[in-house]
Amino acid sequence: MQQSVPLNKLVLSSRNVRKTNGDEDIAGLAESIDQIGLLKNLVVSPAEAGKGVFEVDAGGRRLRALQLLAERKALPKNWPVPVKVIERALAREASLAENKHRVAMNPADEVEAFADIVAQYELDCGNQALAIANCAKRYGHSERHIRQRLALAALAPKILDALRDGRINLAAASAYAAHPNQAEQLAVFTSHEKRTGEYGKHDPRTIRDTLKGRLYSADHKLVRFVGLDAYRAAGGQSALDLFFEAEDEDREVLLDTALLEKLATEKGAREAQVLAQGEGWLDGLLKPVTGHSWVYPPEPAGYVRRYQAPEQLSREARLESVAIYGLGDSAELELDTYYVFVKVQPAQPSEGGGYKPETAEEREARLRQAAIYVKAFKLAAPPAAGTPFEGKLFFDAGFDSWDIAEDEDDETMLVASVTLRIPKAEVDAQMAEAERRYELEQQELREEDEALAAEIEGDGPEPAPAEAGDGEAGDEADLDPNVNDAAAEPEPA
Repeated sequence: MQQSVPLNKLVLSSRNVRKTNGDEDIAGLAESIDQIGLLKNLVVSPAEAGKGVFEVDAGGRRLRALQLLAERKALPKNWPVPVKVIERALAREASLAENKHRVAMNPADEVEAFADIVAQYELDCGNQALAIANCAKRYGHSERHIRQRLALAALAPKILDALRDGRINLAAASAYAAHPNQAEQLAVFTSHEKRTGEYGKHDPRTIRDTLKGRLYSADHKLVRFVGLDAYRAAGGQSALDLFFEAEDEDREVLLDTALLEKLATEKGAREAQVLAQGEGWLDGLLKPVTGHSWVYPPEPAGYVRRYQAPEQLSREARLESVAIYGLGDSAELELDTYYVFVKVQPAQPSEGGGYKPETAEEREARLRQAAIYVKAFKLAAPPAAGTPFEGKLFFDAGFDSWDIAEDEDDETMLVASVTLRIPKAEVDAQMAEAERRYELEQQELREEDEALAAEIEGDGPEPAPAEAGDGEAGDEADLDPNVNDAAAEPEPA
């Protein structure tokens, strides 16, 4: 049975199966009912208390929206509400049927519907902004929400079809719609479509970050340097930022990135020249406006880039040098403090006739001196004997390394090198003793080589084993490379 019941005679039924989200967007629903009327009746059953009161078993959100309109005096309290009356025994089944069989509208269909409605409003009033405001009021949404729906409806057809088919969700579609240019949207969409795995495919954050690099916000340093008026005068286009920064509805984004970079480069080149000449330089060049801080302009003909603090150059040197400027975060040109372009000096002829390769004698002398110096360093190092380092501190060929490794002779030990600071005077004082020990080592190596050669050729008896203390060779510990030389007192010369 279908009839009408005064609004003040309707109460929410405890048999309504919807227990969650009942209060969601009641204000928006109320605005919609106020503008276009109640499109669907409520399902009610007589209340046990009688007195003409009915319980709403299906349509609780619509009831709340009508009550809100009555509170605002948009409707009388006894406004006749279209209802369908059913028996109390069927109330729960009716509530379940209405909620269970309800199919949510496809997002692509929804955004296209909003676009059609706004287009019709615009035909009626001749003003898009007014049409958007009217649509927002009628459906209880913000104007930003309607503009977002229009941007989604204007997606590249391939992306909108992907939303309709469920291949991307609304969040991904919104990320693509963040850039109004369909070509830019498709470039990113195509790259995501080519991904074989599902991880990161059509990820909203990745999409948004990629597209954010294809436009500039109105507060970017390039925009502040060039100026919005100059950009627009050159034909540059901009749009409202509908998806990147939700908290700022009026934020603009500039779409013609190549144009903006060209304008910034041209203006920066002019200003760099004026600044440089005003500060006593021969000329000034601009670093790429979109490059990293370590990217520099090409070297002018006859000049070379030199690591040089500008303030250290004399006034005369500046007159022949080219300064380098970069665009700082303050949107002003800043002098580079690391490099300048200086004139290439003609090569001076070498007195020795050019490069001479190192002879075998020179190489041997250089390696000998280095080995002696290392020995002197070890001798000058603090002794480990009687300290917590005894038995732990030693030198090897790689003593300047910080690598930690396992001791080949003892798997329970880890080996790490240390760094010692020794006064140069103390090392120099050990040079004579270091040279004596080096010569002893070399003498012993020569004798071992001669004995081995004689054994191989069979010329002569095997060499007698050396006795401790025999000759000037000293004991084994004096020559053992695995013992910390600093742990023993230097022998007298």
